[in-house]
Amino acid sequence: MTNYLIRRGFQMVLVVILATITIYLLLNAVPGGPLSGLNLAADAKQRLSEEDIARLEATLGLNKPTYLAYLTWLTGEDWLDEVGDAIGNPGPAEKMFETGTWRDYQSPTCQDAGGTNEGADTTRIAPCRGGVLRWDWGQSWSLARGQTVTSVIGSRVSNTLILMTTVTVISLLIALPIGIISAVRQYSRLDYAVTTFSFFGISMPVFWFGLLTIILFGVQFQQWGLPFFPTGDVFTTRVIAGSIQDVLGIQPYSLADRIIHLVLPVSVLTLLYLAGWSRFMRSSMLEVLRQDYVRTARSKGLRERMVILKHAARNALIPLITIVVFQIPGIFSGAIITETIFNYPGMGRLFIDSLNRDDWPIVMALLFITAILVVLATLIGDILYTIVDPRIRFD
Repeated sequence: MTNYLIRRGFQMVLVVILATITIYLLLNAVPGGPLSGLNLAADAKQRLSEEDIARLEATLGLNKPTYLAYLTWLTGEDWLDEVGDAIGNPGPAEKMFETGTWRDYQSPTCQDAGGTNEGADTTRIAPCRGGVLRWDWGQSWSLARGQTVTSVIGSRVSNTLILMTTVTVISLLIALPIGIISAVRQYSRLDYAVTTFSFFGISMPVFWFGLLTIILFGVQFQQWGLPFFPTGDVFTTRVIAGSIQDVLGIQPYSLADRIIHLVLPVSVLTLLYLAGWSRFMRSSMLEVLRQDYVRTARSKGLRERMVILKHAARNALIPLITIVVFQIPGIFSGAIITETIFNYPGMGRLFIDSLNRDDWPIVMALLFITAILVVLATLIGDILYTIVDPRIRFD
């Protein structure tokens, strides 16, 4: 197992490096350059001149050759100063901007700081970008101008973790027993009911069902004089008369207030995951119940409950593990459509807003972190295989 983990570790590093190359090249291959979208939505008075764009490119580090810009994004720009001291000029001085050294490729703020971050206030943007390997994603271009990407993600990630973790736990707690019972009682009324519910949940468009819940529980309930639910955000700034917070006496910015705001988005996402996962569990359980070792366990006189839970259900979890482990990146990245519909300030909505505003540093940070989580999810899935099925070994 140790040798397997070492091999997988090297493979994971290689995959992540390839992912960073792909992410950077694709997002910077936009026709006209990464900053080309700044003038698309601007009127004639707000359009940037070529000199302004060139100044922005120098500030954001986009004036470098592609390979050098990628290395700077990955490892930071302060190393350019060290390269200049170690190997000297890259060529004749006329090939560079001013001094003919690698330092010319540093941003103006980094040059003013002498090419280092020494003495910089850690609560503010450092003069020299430290690179994503040091968890320095740079500065937001447009969505949260003046803030670091790390602070922007940090302000949203807790909301998404609360939402997606709640959805995942509730879905698993309901889907597993429903799938097992449906398989054990195949073609019973319960099985038909679960199958119908699964088809309904799988075929239901998330955006349509989300809008339907908003109209019903947020708008129609208010018109009917019933306690209505909040349809967006994570907290209530002002309690509206007749709302469920008003009826229950819930104070704004309290824990109960946050739970009330989670009811609608959690219900929509839980229906989606619950329908699919229960169906997968049922199919896997039906396949396992036909195996010889299950019949052998019954012939030995074991109780049916022990046969189902210890022998059948444990082995039936393998296909479901493959699906559930890839929910790990989803716990971080969030549900893009659901968060957008419910105006929920999470990672999914941040991703959409960043794309709409051409804020590539935030987009690249989210994609890079998601790539790391996908690689880790595959490793966790392989380890879980050995736990639920003793026949699987990676020696």
